[in-house]
Amino acid sequence: MKHTKPAFTIIELLVVIAVIGFITSVIMASLVSAQRDARDKRRVSDLKQIQTALELFHTDNQHFPRQADGANGNISTNTTLLTLLEPYLQGTPVDPAGLGNDTFHYYYDGDHLCGTKRYAVVFARQMDKPANANYDTFLNTSCAGSVEGEGRGGGTESYNIIIGSSSG
Repeated sequence: MKHTKPAFTIIELLVVIAVIGFITSVIMASLVSAQRDARDKRRVSDLKQIQTALELFHTDNQHFPRQADGANGNISTNTTLLTLLEPYLQGTPVDPAGLGNDTFHYYYDGDHLCGTKRYAVVFARQMDKPANANYDTFLNTSCAGSVEGEGRGGGTESYNIIIGSSSG
C-alpha cells in the first residue's frame, strides 16, 4: 500500500488565493482613501499659511495684492504674487498633486469690496474628496453670495478661505 503525503487540493489553493486577494483589495482601498484625505488636509494647511502671508501683507500695505498689478491666479506659478508675498511666505506653495496639472492648484483672487470692507479669496480648486470641500458654506458667507467672477471661489469641489472681513 502506497502512502501519500498530505497536500492541498487545487480548490483549497484557489480559495486561499481568493481570500488573500479580497483582503488585499480592501486594504488598498482604505489606503487610497487615507491618501486622498491626507492630500486634502495638506491643501487646507497650505491655504492657511497663504492666508497668514496675505494678512501680514495687508497689515503692512493696507490692501491685499491687486489683480490690476498681476497678483491673481495660480499661486504656484504667479511670479508677481510670489514676489509680493516673499517676505511673508516660506517657499512656493504647490498642491500635493504637483505642478503642471489643470485640476489641482491653489488660486488667489484678491482685493474685493463688500460694502465698505475689503477682502480676498484663496482656494484649492479641487479637493480629492468632495466631502472635504466647503464651497456651499463659502458662498453663504462671501458678501451674502453676491461676489462675481473668480471671487466666487473654485467651484463645488473646492476649499475656499475668505481673508479679511466680508461683512459690510
